[in-house]
Amino acid sequence: MDTTTSNTVPALESFDDLIAMARAEPDPCRLLTVLVQAETAYRRRADANKALMDEGLLQPVMVRDWAVTDDLCLADIVAGADSVTSDWRFLMTAVLPGSHGTAPTSAECEPHLERMATALTIGADLGAFVFFDREGGPVSIRSAS
Repeated sequence: MDTTTSNTVPALESFDDLIAMARAEPDPCRLLTVLVQAETAYRRRADANKALMDEGLLQPVMVRDWAVTDDLCLADIVAGADSVTSDWRFLMTAVLPGSHGTAPTSAECEPHLERMATALTIGADLGAFVFFDREGGPVSIRSAS
């Protein structure tokens, strides 16, 4: 795991930007979220003059979908997550668009949430997902090489 400020999605400077983009979709959407626990380990780069590398193991803690409404905000998601467990560091997200004016149901979100958690667990490519820290700042997550 390498955590740095994300530059893979330059249009997103915060969690609020993601929600604004989802609200702008022509059909109602659902926000897919995976709470991510990070066991952090630090090691020096080969060049000892450079900073420590922030690496570790990522594990899903909880998955949930949220209706993208005018009221949806990060504070509510964090509060809901912390009521279950405060042992999480990142929020892995994706937006599932609806169709024909209808948002996907929670049941329709389940297989997508399972795939997200599995991708995180097995170390698959996570480029299709956007990660945020607890304050809503974008974070880049990638496999350590």
